[in-house]
Amino acid sequence: MTKKHYYLSFLGITCLILTACATIKMNVKTYSDPEKKLLQAKHFTLFPVDKENPLLEKELLFMVKERLIQKGYIYDDENPDFLITISFYCGPFQYYVPPTTIYLPHYVPGETKTYTGSIGSTYVYGTEYSPGKYESKPHTTGGYTATSYYRDIKIYFVDYRELIKSKKVEVIWQGEVYSGGSNSDIRVVAPYLMDEVLGEFPVKTGKSNERTVVFQP
Repeated sequence: MTKKHYYLSFLGITCLILTACATIKMNVKTYSDPEKKLLQAKHFTLFPVDKENPLLEKELLFMVKERLIQKGYIYDDENPDFLITISFYCGPFQYYVPPTTIYLPHYVPGETKTYTGSIGSTYVYGTEYSPGKYESKPHTTGGYTATSYYRDIKIYFVDYRELIKSKKVEVIWQGEVYSGGSNSDIRVVAPYLMDEVLGEFPVKTGKSNERTVVFQP
């Protein structure tokens, strides 16, 4: 394989990887009531509250339900330890992308030079060849304004028994996850956001709040 073919193959593979995969950057925060024994709470139920988009809320709550069941918790409408409610938002914002310059390999073909002339009474003829080579060539793109989407999901775990006994809403655990990206459908990224935030219940993992995950769009 020539150098030219090698660079073309490398660029092609890179493009395929970038096309097939993307990343989600997010910020994850969780809070818990230190006076509550979260490790003993095993039964839960869901409590929808959204009036504007109840079907989307239902889909997101179902994602929460699936993940808790996978963690060993029991869905129980009759006698839960805690009930779960969520709030969510996805909306556009604009930002400026400054000009960028990248350096890509550029093939410079070789040259052939022919020399003729005379030295004294001797006729001289010669050919000189310089091989082709790759050089870095700058490619600059201008600045532009782009649109992205701010996405956030908040999950609240409420003490069910306290709610029934005293009609008081006591949040025993709260998870928040924020993200920005090009996709305006929060359902596309919600599974990845929820994996991270629910992974912090009932005990924190010690991971950084700022996280990046890879996914296939």
